[in-house]
Amino acid sequence: MKYGPLFGICDKHPTPETLIENIKQFEAQGAHGVVIDLDGLEEQYFTRECFRKILAACCRVESYVCCYRSAKTEHISDETRAEYLLMAAEEGASIVDVMGDLFAKTEGELAFDEKAVEKQKNFISTLREKGASVLMSSHVAKPCSMEETLKYFHAHYERGVNISKAVFHCNTQEEYLISREISEKLCAELPIPFVFVCSGEYGRKFQRYETLLNGSLMTFVRCRDGEVQPSVRQALDFMRSRTPWASAAKRLDSGEFVNRTAVITGAGSGMGLLAAKMFAGQGANVLLVDINKDAINEAVEEIRKNGGKALGMVADVRSYADAEKAAACALDNFKRIDFLLCFAGGYEPRCCNSNYPFYEQPIEVIDWGLDVNLKGPVYFARACMPAMVKQKYGVIICLGSVSGVQASGYGPMYGTSKSGLFQFVKGLALAGAPHNVRAVCVAPGPVLTRPGMAGMPTPLKRAAEVVEVVDFIMDLCSDRSSFITGSTHFIDGGYLCNFGR
Repeated sequence: MKYGPLFGICDKHPTPETLIENIKQFEAQGAHGVVIDLDGLEEQYFTRECFRKILAACCRVESYVCCYRSAKTEHISDETRAEYLLMAAEEGASIVDVMGDLFAKTEGELAFDEKAVEKQKNFISTLREKGASVLMSSHVAKPCSMEETLKYFHAHYERGVNISKAVFHCNTQEEYLISREISEKLCAELPIPFVFVCSGEYGRKFQRYETLLNGSLMTFVRCRDGEVQPSVRQALDFMRSRTPWASAAKRLDSGEFVNRTAVITGAGSGMGLLAAKMFAGQGANVLLVDINKDAINEAVEEIRKNGGKALGMVADVRSYADAEKAAACALDNFKRIDFLLCFAGGYEPRCCNSNYPFYEQPIEVIDWGLDVNLKGPVYFARACMPAMVKQKYGVIICLGSVSGVQASGYGPMYGTSKSGLFQFVKGLALAGAPHNVRAVCVAPGPVLTRPGMAGMPTPLKRAAEVVEVVDFIMDLCSDRSSFITGSTHFIDGGYLCNFGR
């Protein structure tokens, strides 16, 4: 996630009401997340009820909660500070910032006291169990050499956090240039995403724009124009004009997928894998479901390495018990299910290595075709839809095929299942409409998921690239498609215009 996201700093919020107003300002400007420093609140609002109210306002932006020390809260112990951060995690904070010297105040905000470090590790583990991503920060407030700087980031990583953040001073152009070398080193070596901010007399001239380009996971901005730190809109304009991030900015600056959760079956390969990466890259939490354990583990690792939020689950879509487990896993870890994408499936003669006419097909192959291609989406929709109905929002995408129109004497269960999905989404659409839950079927023609697809004829004389189908699906999940439900959309390069010729 090299070129974003943008987090607005909520820095003047003595009451929950003023803080929520600040959050709404950032959301309106297009920020992807907000930084909520609890230190800005009056202490009377340090309650679970207030935290719940504040974090509920972050339904369309990611929430980053910290509780730094200041003269205002110097009487609060680090143990109490940790209790507040844990409370925020329990109430749904996306990211929780743990100071590098929590439990042992140290110059440079990085403690090495063994007892304090052990307490930090245990606390970080607890926060992660609550579903929050944990960021460790050190506001160093002085220039440091490359060796000293790398020590901070690697120490954070060794304590078990998801993200490492450090703020260093650059008071001269030479120190600033060293910081650029450090960024390149971090991009190459650090196993987790990082946030590297250059402050100081010289660094402040560039720090906010600089983090857009130096490999940092996120950039911090403020609401007010005309300052050294740009507004959200200024930063977005800068990113669009100078970086390849521009192509995705139209979705990210609307915040449509931030704090959303996608459950994706068949996510170990092909279109399902690309969809998982694209949703995670645009801010969504993703649960990848596939029967292939190694493929899922590899995909989750890659998404997390790039700064996304992902979990993997090995499941057989033919099992309703597995569908229920997947829904429960998404709710336990991400608190909601916004999108269900059913990619798992396959042409049964090929997948089962049984290339015979229907009347010679083993019954096990016939069952496989029906169970994976039709029952799978039915089971997962049944398991995930109650959460969507409860939250009054959701989109279910079933992957059909042109084979739902064009028949096959060798794999009729595949075509039967895909045509069944055309009808299934109509029923889902009617059931979900009163609750703002939509259902759509996407029916591709030949797609380049395997070499053999390239030879299938279409009027456009090619097969679809995987991204062409997945990008269309993401548009269907977007609020821009909020009036589309119950329909089937063919992406086939004109294949059905003259099939059979």
